[in-house]
Amino acid sequence: NGIEVSPVLPDRNEARQALGLHSDTLVGVVIANLIHYKGHRELVRGLSHLEEELPANWRILVAGRDHGIRAELEELAAARGISHRIQFLGEYSDIPRLLAAADFGLLTSREEGFSNVILEGMAAGLAMIVTDVGGNAEAVLHGETGLVVPPRNPKAIGDAILELARNPEQRKCFGAAARKRVEREFSIDKCVKAHADLYEEMLDRIEARKVAAE
Repeated sequence: NGIEVSPVLPDRNEARQALGLHSDTLVGVVIANLIHYKGHRELVRGLSHLEEELPANWRILVAGRDHGIRAELEELAAARGISHRIQFLGEYSDIPRLLAAADFGLLTSREEGFSNVILEGMAAGLAMIVTDVGGNAEAVLHGETGLVVPPRNPKAIGDAILELARNPEQRKCFGAAARKRVEREFSIDKCVKAHADLYEEMLDRIEARKVAAE
């Protein structure tokens, strides 16, 4: 996949003000429709063990269309005592502003293809926490641009969140490296060229077979 990489990012303070967030709040963001295989349950369970260890003022923003599990997730968060920490935003159109307000991004899916959401988070300069499914680990290099954790593992997700929460400099380094990686490997121009090269290679092979058959 490839995405357009904006040369200018939205203002962080303005983005936070629009979302009612304080400047010192630790903010994680999840952009994924509320579907069972997107791993929201594991995320909530992972967060529930961190209430005493995370900074006093932290939030997780969850954006995405509800496919029937929001009520269950809200009940789970309430049962774990963290419902005041998780904001379910529903469908959210201004994704760049949402990413600008965050300190790190998350995608904790049980299964995945190759996610543009991860690339968008990286392009926004966010350290990403992702599960090791589909193409996630091809986009996020563990220990360089973010953290890759096993799927269906709340403890691993929680540990990764805690690591980034305690290390703002690490978040900054991961985020800067993530943006550079997207610019270098996953821009729309790079994507188009890669597809064109592939098709040309396939056509060359077909032509070579025709010549050989003659």
